[in-house]
Parts: sequence; C-alpha cells; structure tokens
Amino acid sequence: MSKQSTTVVIPNHNGIKLLPIVLSSVIDALKHSEVDYEIIIVDDCSTDNSVINVSNLYPEVNFLVNEKNLGFSKSVNKGVFAAKNELVLILNNDVKLNIDYFENQFKFFFLEDTFGVNGTIINWDDEQLQGGGKILKKSIFKVKSNTNYYIKNPDDEKLYKTAFLTGTNALVSKSKFIELGGFCYLFSPFYVEDVEISMRALRMGYKCYYSPNSICKHQISATIKKHSSKQKILKTNIRNKFYLHIIHLNGFNLIGWFFQLFCETIFRIITFKKPYLKAIGELISNFNAVMVFRKQFSDKIKFKGLNNDASSIIEGLNKEILSYEHIEIKCF
Repeated sequence: MSKQSTTVVIPNHNGIKLLPIVLSSVIDALKHSEVDYEIIIVDDCSTDNSVINVSNLYPEVNFLVNEKNLGFSKSVNKGVFAAKNELVLILNNDVKLNIDYFENQFKFFFLEDTFGVNGTIINWDDEQLQGGGKILKKSIFKVKSNTNYYIKNPDDEKLYKTAFLTGTNALVSKSKFIELGGFCYLFSPFYVEDVEISMRALRMGYKCYYSPNSICKHQISATIKKHSSKQKILKTNIRNKFYLHIIHLNGFNLIGWFFQLFCETIFRIITFKKPYLKAIGELISNFNAVMVFRKQFSDKIKFKGLNNDASSIIEGLNKEILSYEHIEIKCF
C-alpha cells in the first residue's frame, strides 16, 4: 500500500524541556514510515527560547510565531491551514511517538469519508494507559467524554471507530479540517475543541477511527497545568462543555439539557461553586455567538442534504463500538 506525505503540527508554549525529545521521536517515526514530511511548530509567545534552541537543534523544522498568545485551538488552526500536505498530525508538545506510530494509520485515508485517526496514549514514563478509542455517553441529557475503550489483541485488518479524536494526537485530513472551518474559535484557549470538531465531522458524514497499535507517550498536561491555574482550567472546561451541547443537541434533547443546566446552576449557586458560576457568566456573555455558530453549521449540513442528529450518531456509534471483540472499557 502506498503511503502519503505528512505534516506534523505542534503548538508550543514554553515547552523547551520536552520539545527536543518529542521532535526526536517524531522525526524517527516519520523516517521509519518512509514518507515525505514537514514539521511545523506554532510557537505561542514562548519566553523560554523555544524557537532559538529548537531551530539550532532541528534546522529542518518550520516555525510560525504568534505575535500574541492565541491558545491551543487557534494555534493548531494556524498550523494546519499552513500545511503543504493533505495528512496532518496534530500533536501536543508533550507527546512522543513510538517508532512505528504511523505504521497502521495511512490505510484509513484510502477511505473517502475518513476525517482522522487516533492512536493509543500511555504514560510518558511507563505503560499505564491514558487514552484509547473514545465513547460518548449520555447522563440524562448531558454528553460525557471521559470513557475510553481498548482492544486486547487488535486485528490490524479491522477498522475500529471512535466517537471523537483527541487533540493530543490526531492524524487528520487537511481538506476536511478546512472544510469544517478548523477548531471553533469559541473554545479558545483549550479543552473540548477536539470533541466538538469531531462531532461536526460525524454530522457531516465523515468517520473517525482508532488505531490501537499506534502508540504515543504523554506527559500528563505538562503545558496547560504549568501555565494555567486550576480554577481557570476547570472554568474553561465547564464553559466549553456548555458550548458543545448547545451547538450539537437538537429538539427534546436540547430542551432537556437546558432544564438540566438550570437545575444544576441553582444547586451551584447555593453551594457557590465559583468556576461553574464563572462558566455560566461566560456562557451568558457569549450566548449569541454560540447560537450564530450553531446556525452556521446547521445551514452547512442542510446545504449538503444531511440531517444527522448528534444523539442518534452517539447511539449508533456506541452500539457498534460495544460490539467489538476483546474490548476493555475505562473511565478517566
């Protein structure tokens, strides 16, 4: 089977401690796959001399330097839109690849409806699992994204689906990523943007896959937790989950979610959960923008003659994924 040229896009903010190790693993994996490649680092206003130091170590790496801090979503968009190849690996700056990472991934892109594929994530220093294929579950009307599945003794000939592609490591079709408009700007600076764009892809009729034998190692939240407070991280995560539901739920499911949100908000006011209340405040401030984005996407799928409901897609994917042999479920 022929292989396809690949661009690797790595957003970076003060990641010099791990970045040389990451790049060494990326270059080794790309050379092992025997493809033409380019590497783009989108530097998000680093103050640790990332650009100078990495340029000296790896002169073949291309840099895009942000004039102001844009966050993960916008930095990735910038890199993907600048990529010269159709296949683009979106990779965190704290993730290193096993040498054979790409070995089983190119086959997915000979299917015309493939949006992208994820590998298995394990800890940087040991073999403990962090992430695999993804399952979206419903809690009353809320969609939860903390369930992973793994396949013991996977069949390399089988195409395993996933409910979404994690931004930690996602090999995607550039043309489809651009068609979708990239990560939604509302989700800046980080979190949930990967779930949301995957849901747009699924509702556009595209597929997301999981390659169990494509292994990468992740230093857990080395960048975000270092540069953002716990309160900000929690608030942003909650807010972006609000946006996800409003953009993608419809009809009775959306009405039910708003009612569930109202009840939970009353409880959070009584218990004064500050991050949650700040997230509600930002939701109110940005509500019109969220509704505009929802309508624009709804118009796009209607123009294509589609009527793909998010809840139905989740239900169908869950049924298919849970039918896989040798499946193991983990929640994080």
